[in-house]
Amino acid sequence: MNILWITLKTLGSLFVVACALRAYLQAVRLHAQNPLSRLTFQMTDWIVLPMRRLVPGFGGVDWASILSVLLLSVLMATVYYFLMFWSPLGEGAALSKPVRPFGWLVALAVIWAIEWSLQLAMVVLIVGVMMSWLAPLHPLKPVFDLLSAPMLAPFRRLLGGQQRGFGSVRPRGGFDLSPIGAFLLLQIFGALIATLEAGVMSHLF
Repeated sequence: MNILWITLKTLGSLFVVACALRAYLQAVRLHAQNPLSRLTFQMTDWIVLPMRRLVPGFGGVDWASILSVLLLSVLMATVYYFLMFWSPLGEGAALSKPVRPFGWLVALAVIWAIEWSLQLAMVVLIVGVMMSWLAPLHPLKPVFDLLSAPMLAPFRRLLGGQQRGFGSVRPRGGFDLSPIGAFLLLQIFGALIATLEAGVMSHLF
């Protein structure tokens, strides 16, 4: 049963991250014909396109993708709860407690969605930094520069950078220290989310 949940969580979190990435790609206006955009669209069209008929995008936000993130996360949290409640995966911990309100499952789903989105942000920053060091001429480097720019821009402003465009600030000097600040902030957010997750789990189980 542990193997079953690990498999389901891996697949579910992959699609949640893909939907979150889709919303982010459209927020930063990455071209739809970019290979990363096409791959993300192919992975998420099955759920985002039906959602878009109900929730069109407005205000520059892809609300259909965000709703897909939440719905998939709620599905994952619900599956996890029932696996824990009715299987040896929970080692009997949940069997002695009554079924909890659905609101706690929604809270867990939101926490997981944020947690997986933070992990996506970490991957984007790490890949962007590695490309800057090891492959500055790689054709995908401008893509990761675009994706990481909104996260790095506040720290670059603090370091005296110059505004260049949407979410983009050029650092002064020859070395960009802004990823360090972004990594630190993401780690702090990750620790807070882990604390919230532990609290929700204590109410569920």
